Amino acid sequence: MPAVSAPTVVKYDSLTKVATFRGGSTVNVVNATKVELMAVAKYLGIRFVGKPTMHFPVEAIRNAIYDGTRVVRYADSAKFATPKVSVPRPTVTMPQPKVAPVVTDSVAVNDAVTNLVRQIMSAAPSSMDVSSVTNLVNDIVAPKFATLQDTIRSTAIAGQTVATTVSSLDKRVDNAARELCVLSEKLDKMTPKVIEVHIPNRPVKKIDGIQHEQFPSVLRILSKNRNLFLVGPAGTGKTTIAENAAMALGAEFSAQSFNAQSSKADLVGFVTANGVYVPTEFRRRFENGGIYLMDEIDNANPNILGTLNAALANGYMAFPDGMVKRHPEFVAIAAGNTYGNGATAQYVGRNPIDAATKDRFVFMDILIDENVENAMVGATGLDAAKAAEWLNVVRQCRKNVAVSGLQIIVSPRAAENGAHLIDAGFSVREVVDMTILKGAKPDQAAKVLDGVTL
Repeated sequence: MPAVSAPTVVKYDSLTKVATFRGGSTVNVVNATKVELMAVAKYLGIRFVGKPTMHFPVEAIRNAIYDGTRVVRYADSAKFATPKVSVPRPTVTMPQPKVAPVVTDSVAVNDAVTNLVRQIMSAAPSSMDVSSVTNLVNDIVAPKFATLQDTIRSTAIAGQTVATTVSSLDKRVDNAARELCVLSEKLDKMTPKVIEVHIPNRPVKKIDGIQHEQFPSVLRILSKNRNLFLVGPAGTGKTTIAENAAMALGAEFSAQSFNAQSSKADLVGFVTANGVYVPTEFRRRFENGGIYLMDEIDNANPNILGTLNAALANGYMAFPDGMVKRHPEFVAIAAGNTYGNGATAQYVGRNPIDAATKDRFVFMDILIDENVENAMVGATGLDAAKAAEWLNVVRQCRKNVAVSGLQIIVSPRAAENGAHLIDAGFSVREVVDMTILKGAKPDQAAKVLDGVTL
């Protein structure tokens, strides 16, 4: 028997997760075999280290494709099956249609259609619009099986056995299965995203919404009551991560945005002329426990940050009304666009932060998570095709900015704002000018738009 050549991927859509093979066949990575997943990984340039790719768990390969991982080590592959903090992809389990080798009449097909519809409806959450699910089922599933039923009926009339058409039916069933995968993704988009957070010695928490890919790492740090400094470009979700982390940990949350006019009183409070102490959110969290977010900390007056040193390192702190003991579950999160080393070309208003203050924190870079960006754009209500087109523009511009070393920010916030503007009737060219270029010089704009179709 001649050897069967491995499938070759000629195209991969990161938004729909669909790969196109040489010859025109397609597959969604959700429904792909291990061999197909290996072909997609090879096309994307993913490296597998430690053992041949075939030895890696199929979920390790699939998750590497989903997450855009560039290098996967065999020693680390187990983490894909049992993460310490569970952030599962919400899925709707779709039944796969089967055709027996011999079918004598259409009764079996009718039963299969009925059972399939019932299973899909039972898989849908109770909060989902039943009519929308029914329409999707009718649009995608029913026509496929109606075709199968017609084939079976015609072969019966001709006095033939269906066994002679099994090969053809298998192909039809395979196509129907792929259509079911598309339906699964549509149902998935309609289903509210919920994650479960499992932390030792704490109750399991459920949180709505898609979470940043670095959310589990943030939780692990905060669960050990370590002060955390989140560093990243504007619009990467630092503030949202902090707020959702407090929710996951069951902790009270307070936030304060700093600027050059912030004073010591903004932190410790003050006593009025009548001798009444006016507390702050920092005081409440320090004394009663919880997470306190110091947003835009690198925009603060450097002179007041020294006040934080005693609070973050010691068990007590002096407030205007006396000494206060630090609550054992008080944690501080700082968020900034820089590492506190002073102004940069992009963030000219940032101030240096004293080394003693920085030493109180664990630092983490927060990168752009494209899954979160997809959700932000999707939530605007923009048509799916237009949303995909706009995201392609944003990401090509972002890539060009990085390659050219331009001091231009192409953030998820720009993607979200742009989607709203496109939905309001503005052209993509107008939206790029308003959300990405923002008055960039002609030579800079040419570099940003290199290879971008407007």
